[in-house]
Amino acid sequence: MTALISGAAGNLGAVVTRFFLENGDNVHAACFSAEEEARLRETFPTTALTACISNISTPDGVESWFETAPECSVVVHLVGGIQAGKPLAETTESMFDSMINLNTRSTFLTLRKAMKCMEKDGGSIITVAAKSALHPEINKSAYAASKAAVIALTLAAAEEGKPFGIRANCIVPGILRVPANLSWAENGEENNWTPPEHAAHAIYSLATSPGINGAVIPLYGKLPA
Repeated sequence: MTALISGAAGNLGAVVTRFFLENGDNVHAACFSAEEEARLRETFPTTALTACISNISTPDGVESWFETAPECSVVVHLVGGIQAGKPLAETTESMFDSMINLNTRSTFLTLRKAMKCMEKDGGSIITVAAKSALHPEINKSAYAASKAAVIALTLAAAEEGKPFGIRANCIVPGILRVPANLSWAENGEENNWTPPEHAAHAIYSLATSPGINGAVIPLYGKLPA
């Protein structure tokens, strides 16, 4: 099995990539820059990993990623990001557009291409939303809206893919316990966050479990006692 993974060099992406490789699968990664690609290849010096440099927020970038892949049976879309800190009344159009482009547009383009590629033989698609898409938080309106759209697009793909054996599911993490977030953690709050390994395990399970389709799975971290 070859998994197409976008954002494979990121904090979560590297953990997901490792999970697939350690389970004996191949990975075809989409990297935003040559630096990301070099870092990924240095981390995983194996022929089971191939990569291309692509901007997944553009149609051409998505096309080049899929065209250089040996197969298209599993697609894991991890590209995304957050720009927060402003209430809705102070959120600029540029902030809103940035979140839509990075989170929603990249998901739309990836799902559109994956659905076309999988029409003959079926496949599995996994996307990543965010807790604020289901439980809105202050100062995250644009981010929450963009991630809510990720869920809606994924559920549409799940419904439309049924006749073709295409499954689409979405994980919904809370705060991930990755270096980028640990840098601002206070008072041990990070101990309740979602380990990236838990997200990687959920993603792999969705990729390989034929009976799951249209699931929106919360991964909010440590459960209360």
